[in-house]
Amino acid sequence: MKKVSVVIPCYNAAGYLDKCIEQLLNQTIGIDNIEIILVDDASTDGEETRNLIRKYEEQFPNTVLAVFLEENMRQGGARNAGVFYAKGEYLTFCDADDWLLEEALEHAYDTAKKYNADIVAFARKETGERDVHVSLEKGSGNKFFELSEVEKKRKFLLNMDEEGYSSQNKLFRLSLLHEKHIAFAEHLIMEEPSFVLPVRLYAERYYYLDEKLYVYYLSTGSTLRSGDWEKRKWDNLQVWVSLIEDLRNRDLLFVYWQEIEYLFFTMGLGWSLAMMFQRGCILNGEEWKIFANIVYQMIPTIRENPYVKKESHPFNQAWNSLLLAVLDMEFSDADVAAANRAMIESAQAFSACPVF
Repeated sequence: MKKVSVVIPCYNAAGYLDKCIEQLLNQTIGIDNIEIILVDDASTDGEETRNLIRKYEEQFPNTVLAVFLEENMRQGGARNAGVFYAKGEYLTFCDADDWLLEEALEHAYDTAKKYNADIVAFARKETGERDVHVSLEKGSGNKFFELSEVEKKRKFLLNMDEEGYSSQNKLFRLSLLHEKHIAFAEHLIMEEPSFVLPVRLYAERYYYLDEKLYVYYLSTGSTLRSGDWEKRKWDNLQVWVSLIEDLRNRDLLFVYWQEIEYLFFTMGLGWSLAMMFQRGCILNGEEWKIFANIVYQMIPTIRENPYVKKESHPFNQAWNSLLLAVLDMEFSDADVAAANRAMIESAQAFSACPVF
């Protein structure tokens, strides 16, 4: 068994995939201890990405596995395909335009083994330069979470400090993913929580390694920065609606309902609106009605949620109050215009909205 499987979704990635792969081939954990699964997500660049993937598989047949999808599934679907084929003890994800420091897999795997962790999360470093050399940076915030008790798990679910809900900068125990049939939402962007929240609910041992091992490339053409937000603006909310149904089927809602309800309110509803309005989207009256109906259907008791009531951060208080206020409007033209103005002003200050 390989120590670590690395799944890389590839869509028209021929222009930058080399950097990602070379960093993996030079991992200090040793090439014999890793498998690299390159999933071509039905690229449309005239076989350039597919040919590059084939080249790496031919050069490193004991390390690289090429998987070709006939239909574009977006990153969630491509990652699911990679998880299906993975055979390592642990698994991690890397986007094709990002890369891992050469020490990343060794440090994360050794930590996982030392603490018998289901998940090891590690820090990220952002860069706008692809050819830059990034040295390892270590912090002093290493932290271990033992999560077998319900009260500890409740607190942990709302913890956003230790790289909570992104998937790329984590090492996951592969047997847990297979045993619990955990998968990403497909055909949607902002799919990360559909995978990470169930893993966090099942995980019993989680370690945060305060080392910047994942390099996140700030590309102007990435999924979250491209200009197709008008047609993708509801994706995040769709992910969360599907996620709630998934958790209901898993019988995970009852014990942790207040925490999940608050996450749906903040990450599902709040982040959706923040990202829409940050990118210039405006909602009409019918769209605001749809939004309100989703709230009433999915989380009808949100006003009584203890985390909403006890929120102490001034900005979060104001933002939550604004979200609740738009639910009370009568959807007249004046109400809709006022709601849009308030959202535009507040979304610009919404610093808690992450880029996954």
